[in-house]
Amino acid sequence: MATREKIDILVMRGTGRVARYHLATGWLRALWITPLCLALLVAGSLIVLHREHTENAMLRQRLDAMLHEHDSLGERLVRLENIEKILRSKDRTELETLLAAANPENPGWWKGPADKKDEAREKTGSRPDLSRLLTKVDVNQAGVDNLKASIENRRLHLGFDLSNLSPQSALTGRGEVSLIGNDATLYPLKSGNDDLSFQIQRFKQIATNLNLPAKCDPKDVYGIKLTMVDPSGKTIFSQVYPLSK
Repeated sequence: MATREKIDILVMRGTGRVARYHLATGWLRALWITPLCLALLVAGSLIVLHREHTENAMLRQRLDAMLHEHDSLGERLVRLENIEKILRSKDRTELETLLAAANPENPGWWKGPADKKDEAREKTGSRPDLSRLLTKVDVNQAGVDNLKASIENRRLHLGFDLSNLSPQSALTGRGEVSLIGNDATLYPLKSGNDDLSFQIQRFKQIATNLNLPAKCDPKDVYGIKLTMVDPSGKTIFSQVYPLSK
């Protein structure tokens, strides 16, 4: 086989002379390879353009999501700034509105029992039940004498003589002390020891010091309520003693 093959092409024009052309086979291959290469190039370009279009669309979606998240963070930041302003202002009405908005189904979730009682009292306009606070109870089992009480440095200093009015049997129980405010608010006092507990046959001197609750102002105290209960919790003695100013 020759190293360089050629093809003869005869061209006849009517009755004229015959023209002969000698073409290398490489040119003939080029006639059909070139369009094929162009078609492949165009297809490759279309694939690249499609990929770039898809990537651009994904990038646009991510950008839109980031912008939306940025706007949401901006709104949250504004809300936090408003909350900080409310907290710094210490405005009771705005604080209550803020706390109520945190749980719309139960706007008063943050209020304690005392706050709810005050709120109910304000709504109903009811007056305090003084008969419940001032009623004296005495079943002739315990006697209280020589009671002395004073408030100093937010501590109630209390002392009294407790006697058993039925010495045939021992008197057992404990004492409970509460302060009564001028607005008829009752402030129970807690004792951290057994100063108010008793088990006597005839007589016992009781002395104790009790801390005032944080909400209780000594200037607003009307008096103390002393109650004696037996081991079953039944009240056997209860009386209110006004405090001297």
